[in-house]
Amino acid sequence: MAKPTFKILSYIKSFSYAIDGLSYVIRNHASFTVQSIAALFAVSLGFIVKLERLEWVIILSVIFAVLVAELLNTSIETSLDYMAKEHHIDVKIGKDVAAGAVFLTSIGSVFIGLIIFLPYFL
Repeated sequence: MAKPTFKILSYIKSFSYAIDGLSYVIRNHASFTVQSIAALFAVSLGFIVKLERLEWVIILSVIFAVLVAELLNTSIETSLDYMAKEHHIDVKIGKDVAAGAVFLTSIGSVFIGLIIFLPYFL
């Protein structure tokens, strides 16, 4: 049976990998930075209009969905770039579909944000 301390150290190491991944995306991908700024704007606006609890749950869920989609897109694009050194239509399709997922998630978040925030300003 494995000693519990080794499992704890393993989990801590896993967290450091996650932090490294987030740090990489923040430093190297402007789209993640733009999305993070939009998220901060939405959260700030939420405090200003005093969102209800359910509205907060929805807004935060949408924010994290967009950011996770961007992280997955970056992971997919980076992996495909590594595996296929030359241009290939299937690589292009994979990257375009991943980018499309981020785009669709972002569009959905805008609509949800409008549904939640517009009544506070009308």
